Amino acid sequence: MKKIIFTSLLSLFALTSCEDWFDITPKSELKADDFFQTEQGMRDALIGIYATMSNETLYGGQMTMTYMDALGQYYSSIGNTLHSFYYAYNYDYTNSSEEERKDGIWKALYNAIANANSLLERIEENKSVLPEGEYELIKGEALGLRAYLHFDVLRLFAPSPAMNNGLNRSAIPYVDKLTNQLFPRLTTGEVIDRIVQDLTEARNLLSLVDPYGPRHNEYDLENLSGIWKGREYRMNYYAVTGELARVLLYQGSQESKSQAFTYATEVIKSELFPLISSADLSGADQNGFVQENLFALEDVGLEDNIVDIYFNVTNSSSNYLALTGNTIDNIYPASLSMDYRRLWWVETSGSDNLITKYNYSERVPLIKVSEMYLIATETASNPTDATYYFNQLQYHRGLPNDEITAENMQAKLLAEYAKECIAEGQTFFAYKRMGMSVAPITQKALSDPEAVYILPLPTENTNFTN
Repeated sequence: MKKIIFTSLLSLFALTSCEDWFDITPKSELKADDFFQTEQGMRDALIGIYATMSNETLYGGQMTMTYMDALGQYYSSIGNTLHSFYYAYNYDYTNSSEEERKDGIWKALYNAIANANSLLERIEENKSVLPEGEYELIKGEALGLRAYLHFDVLRLFAPSPAMNNGLNRSAIPYVDKLTNQLFPRLTTGEVIDRIVQDLTEARNLLSLVDPYGPRHNEYDLENLSGIWKGREYRMNYYAVTGELARVLLYQGSQESKSQAFTYATEVIKSELFPLISSADLSGADQNGFVQENLFALEDVGLEDNIVDIYFNVTNSSSNYLALTGNTIDNIYPASLSMDYRRLWWVETSGSDNLITKYNYSERVPLIKVSEMYLIATETASNPTDATYYFNQLQYHRGLPNDEITAENMQAKLLAEYAKECIAEGQTFFAYKRMGMSVAPITQKALSDPEAVYILPLPTENTNFTN
């Protein structure tokens, strides 16, 4: 087991030894109690969850543009054993460095979950110190983050519903409290149910108070202040709704897909996160298409820790991450060279192509409105509606209309995920969700898809009973 110790305002808990994970000493408990007895303390606790998530071990690197996209087979520059992502690119999870990496991601995700649980526990005890509306806002946000984090643990370390008997197979624990007790491993279906439960409660709470919610017309969104400011990037009502659409699509039943369509189109119809247009691309600050983000993390260290190391280096560097000409042509065919994503997110450097999505933006997108269009395409009740949503995205990417049919839908959607989610870590998950027996991008046949798409659980430092 692991140990959690209260440490600071911005990073509430730190992982230490492999003993007594959820034990909290009386001294630490006292510090926690003092910290959460003020409005500012609870605000800082919420910020601390985002700070943990933006770390390079999680969404400031590994869970988005580096490790997950190495698994997604984007970076064809990974050609020798000296490269830090060589074994990840080749799905060798038993290599000692890869085992350490994936186990570190597991620990970091559950550490962030522990932070959310601490806040959720203390907010009930101290809700009286919060001004009107802040209890619902902070609790809803923390519930949404806890669900988001669990879903990514599930997508990495458990069978997907598309796999043989996937919903009923043993998956991961759903950790919903701070305690010295261990948690049982639930099935994939049970974990999804718990995630949906948290997201539904979060959505109900946020619907009452969130300026970026169903009552957004009642707010002056340009002049929000305090905790209400910057909610277009936080786990707001529409981010929770978008995550619900993502989770229900993953669940895979006809009923859940119908619900996913409802949630995805609700986000689209809000018009708060408009798709980019050609007129919006006149400035470098729009390089990341940030107006489309339902939920994003600000990572002030992104340039120094990621961009300069992996994407803005000479081709002689052993660790640079680039796409060769063949790979970029597979993703963005030459016949569609006008694609805004190809023009703004990748640049040619000699024989390679380097990611430029983060050269002018510190926002790391975690949920985007473009994904809502892809979900609406996949879950629409008829080909006409599917084609409509697909072509809305095509138009806003500078591309001609296309037709979606039952026969071509999967191939069209996977091609769009590859284009849309470059350097964001989502393509690997799209292939896993659809039960593919080939690797992303390269389409290389896999002799054992489950060995690729289910990362092995840590052999120690876990937090479950079986």
